[in-house]
Amino acid sequence: MDNLLDFRKHTIRCAVCGSLTKADKYRQGECLNCGWQNSLMGEDNEDRVVYPNLVSLNKARELYKQGKPFEPNIYEFFEAYEFYGEMQFIYKGIRYGIISAMREDNEDAIDFFRINCSESQVFESKYDFIQNAKIGDEYVKDIWEQTTERYWLQ
Repeated sequence: MDNLLDFRKHTIRCAVCGSLTKADKYRQGECLNCGWQNSLMGEDNEDRVVYPNLVSLNKARELYKQGKPFEPNIYEFFEAYEFYGEMQFIYKGIRYGIISAMREDNEDAIDFFRINCSESQVFESKYDFIQNAKIGDEYVKDIWEQTTERYWLQ
């Protein structure tokens, strides 16, 4: 009986799909129905990308209604980058990363690189990256839908 009471004490409704899900005392826990990572921070910031998710809670609700996965567009990817300070994605089987960097004039920058490769591109801002970052001859913004495993660096 104690186990049942303990389960109820740490059971919440998923903020996205409404299913009952286990959570810790901070209301954090993955929903086994939809995969959303519930968190108080996410609930308090419904329109922002915050840990541990890569889309906002409100967008996740819309995607769930449409039967779509919780995948970030390029702008949400950068919102997550601003939260985490680093991100990665895979394109055509190759992993790429972005990290916060510093230019020679001590201004913030974004370092974009292929993982395990010494070459990188440096961009002044997320807007500079979105407009100008390329992989080969292709702009990242144009191939974004073909990227996968968008996440913080692993």
